[in-house]
Amino acid sequence: MNEIGNLPNLEILKLRECFFESLKWEAGEGEFCRLQFLLMEKLNLVHWAADDTNFPRLEHLVIRHCEELKEIPLAIGEIPTLKIIEVHEDNPSVVASARKIQEDQRDYGNDDLQVRITSSW
Repeated sequence: MNEIGNLPNLEILKLRECFFESLKWEAGEGEFCRLQFLLMEKLNLVHWAADDTNFPRLEHLVIRHCEELKEIPLAIGEIPTLKIIEVHEDNPSVVASARKIQEDQRDYGNDDLQVRITSSW
């Protein structure tokens, strides 16, 4: 992901049915500096480590059917440009982390962040 993360004009990234050799994705500092839209769909990731410095311009995050993912990093909610988190997931820990991000942001007075959850349970 380092090569992709360092593309200087990357604004949209759609990761669909990708197999990661490492089950952990840790975005490096300065990577994805212009990314505005991130889709993660049917990935084999278990751990995702990221914060507001990794995706400083992210506006829209979509997570679909990442069954092994333990959680959305809570620091993602601290990205000042983030407007929407969409979760299409039956994974209760991912759903819970999305709700926690929304709750934390409301506690900080950020009522603008929209969290949309679609789940079959």
